[in-house]
Amino acid sequence: MLTHFQKFKEVNDVFNRLVEPGVFTWGVIISANVKLGDNQRAIALYRCMLEAEVRPDGHVFVEVLKACMDRDTLSHTQQVHANIIEYGLEHDIFIGSSLVRLYVDLGTFQDVATTFCRLPTHNTVTWSTLMSGCILLNEGNKVPDIFKLMQQYGTEPDEGTMVCLIAAASDTEDTEQGRQVHNHILLCGLLINPYVGNALVDMYCKCSCIEDAHSVFDNLSTRDVVTWSSLISGYANHGCIQKAFHLLDQMKEEGVEPNEVTYMNILTACCLSQEGRFIHEYLILHGLVINVQVGTALLDMYIRCGCISDAFNIFASLSQRNKITWTTMISGLFEFGLFGDAFNLLDTMQDQDQETELSEACSLSFLKACSLQGRVEHAWQLHSKIICSGLSSLITVGNALINIYVTCESNEDACIMLQRMPDRDVVSWTTILGMYACNDSPPLEGIEIFEQMKHDGLQPNSITYGYVLKLMSRMSALDQARKIHASIVKGGSELMDIVVANALLDVYAKCGRLKDAFLTFQRLNKKSLSNWTSLLMGCAQEKNYLLALEVFKSMLSSGVEPDGVVFLCLLLSCKSVRDGCQLLKSMRDQYSIFITQEHQNAMLEILGHAGHLNEAEDLLECNPVGCNIIGWTSLLHSCKLHVNVIIAHRCFKNITKVDPKVSAAYVLMSSVYAHAGMIHSAEELEATRKQHIGCKKPGHAFIEVDNRVHEFVVGDTFHPKSFDIYAKLEALNQEMKKGGYRIRSDLVLGAIPTDMKEESLCGHSEKLAIAFGLINLPDGATIRVSKNLRMCGDCHNMSKFISKVEKREIYVSDTYVTHHFQNGFCSCDDYTYQIFKHDLFYR
Repeated sequence: MLTHFQKFKEVNDVFNRLVEPGVFTWGVIISANVKLGDNQRAIALYRCMLEAEVRPDGHVFVEVLKACMDRDTLSHTQQVHANIIEYGLEHDIFIGSSLVRLYVDLGTFQDVATTFCRLPTHNTVTWSTLMSGCILLNEGNKVPDIFKLMQQYGTEPDEGTMVCLIAAASDTEDTEQGRQVHNHILLCGLLINPYVGNALVDMYCKCSCIEDAHSVFDNLSTRDVVTWSSLISGYANHGCIQKAFHLLDQMKEEGVEPNEVTYMNILTACCLSQEGRFIHEYLILHGLVINVQVGTALLDMYIRCGCISDAFNIFASLSQRNKITWTTMISGLFEFGLFGDAFNLLDTMQDQDQETELSEACSLSFLKACSLQGRVEHAWQLHSKIICSGLSSLITVGNALINIYVTCESNEDACIMLQRMPDRDVVSWTTILGMYACNDSPPLEGIEIFEQMKHDGLQPNSITYGYVLKLMSRMSALDQARKIHASIVKGGSELMDIVVANALLDVYAKCGRLKDAFLTFQRLNKKSLSNWTSLLMGCAQEKNYLLALEVFKSMLSSGVEPDGVVFLCLLLSCKSVRDGCQLLKSMRDQYSIFITQEHQNAMLEILGHAGHLNEAEDLLECNPVGCNIIGWTSLLHSCKLHVNVIIAHRCFKNITKVDPKVSAAYVLMSSVYAHAGMIHSAEELEATRKQHIGCKKPGHAFIEVDNRVHEFVVGDTFHPKSFDIYAKLEALNQEMKKGGYRIRSDLVLGAIPTDMKEESLCGHSEKLAIAFGLINLPDGATIRVSKNLRMCGDCHNMSKFISKVEKREIYVSDTYVTHHFQNGFCSCDDYTYQIFKHDLFYR
């Protein structure tokens, strides 16, 4: 009686005076606390009941499960579920239905399905609960199959079932399924139900069938604010803003008042500021109060349209603001680079009441917006505020902080953040791996990160494998790449993920194993354009135009249409001016693909290497985009090959006019002078570079021996086997001199003795790596080396010599091409080394 009259205090007082309450009394007191909203006390009473050895009945368990709805943890619910099984009540229809609803709320589909299957009988309510659970858990594609099972069991559907079916079709945007449900509703005469009608209107709008939605709308006998709002939103989302406003006026004429959802739906659909302003003016004209929800939608619309000042005016005019309002405005300020205003507003927000304190969602939103600007000092400032709020220990926030530091190219801060995180997941490690894979960070450090991740017991995902394979390709670590490939195949990722497949194709091509790349490609179930492009890039890496053409023809015959990247790969693999021009013509005339600056640069390289320097310069000067630094640098390199000082000087002026600190321009121009015998000019320019720019990018070379990657830098003397390496190189140098080869010591600038110049050339990183491979790999074993810069001509010639006298196959993958040295020849046909032709080793 006291519970019925909501005298909850008196209920607890009476209960506390009872000596041995029975199961009915326990059920009443637990139910009273659930109705009061004190779920925590309800669950505590349930535990006391068990300790008092009172056996719960179905009524008690239903009430306890209601109390669990407010709990965050799945484990507590599972404990109650275990008690239900223990007392033999799992098959009770009411308890089972409550469990199904609870697991839906907790987001555990497997538990939902298992609990449902264990019910002794199923009625319309339980079937509908299961369907709604599927929709809430993003498993809407399962709903039609569940409905078929429901029909097989002879259970009659009701309006709730139909709403679930329509909602599933709406979520999956399956128009055909939605029409079938609609026909079924018409046959059953259920259209009179407003809930079913509203669901149909919403479904047709989301499936882009706006005319069908309007037809359903016109045939409804009753239409409420939800019906009108759904149709108005549908027209607004399809860009029919005027039609949406016409319906809004009609809605008011019929006596249905719009609510905040109506206006928010239109504002969300607006993609142009003038449309949003029209709505804003409409609200003011009709004297409608802009509440916090509509105000938040307005300022969000203005931010999306780039009108940050209008958004701020809306924000300032709002008498009430919720957390979403604050977050939207501050994120917008971060996104537009207004950091001072953003941090001031953030401080103001934190000075407000508890409801507007910095939360996990707010932190993630601010970090995402701030990362767009890539300013590390503001990332530090935001990080400090997050630490003060006690949120930095959360995995999601930690991952967002790592991501912003990676975006700001603050690698050290990203690594420190990773180490300080109490818990790390695969996203944490993968973001760091991406940092090492996608810039000039030391690849060996990236591999160490991968090993630490595995030590933490985390299973890599496809993105992780993609980054690791990219690191392997930078180091030509073939054996380790094959181990990774084996792990991928074992995990079943190879045949389904484009990222992994492309990374495998790339690593095999960079390691000189194009055959393995082709085998991997053939094993793919579905070959996307991206896969074909990766294979073509492998052909370009070896400058194998004929093979690239074969791949291109196979791609066309399989029905895949080429894009600009495909033609870029073909141009990069091409050496002939005639073939290059034909490719550009075909690209423009046959496939209507726009010729970009990247295509132009590829053609420039073909022209330059063929000696058509004037034509290449004309092509660059006709560039409508502006100064093409990459193109001028490419032409400058060609001028070095053909010793054309005049054009080289013009290239140098064009580059340094845009950016005076491009080190490559000084290095190449100095080389042009040196090749032309203008040693004094070369040394003067080199001195200028050192004075104003500093050191040039150091060369790094990698070689894999016994499943371990060794790194060498130019002039490296720190390796444990340095003495043996230099001794081997000296022996090879002496043997080459006997064969008539002359080391190009004249190309080493500076007033230093000739023997020191020769020693300098001897210390190039790729030579050190090759010598290390000769010492440590078995006789006749293939040597694979990768380098972070283009291979110099002296190293190229020496590698040819070594391949002949040592009877070795040598692969050197540089930033330009993968060189395959065998029996004194290179696969590139000395394409970029014309200046050294009189020194080539042809024996």
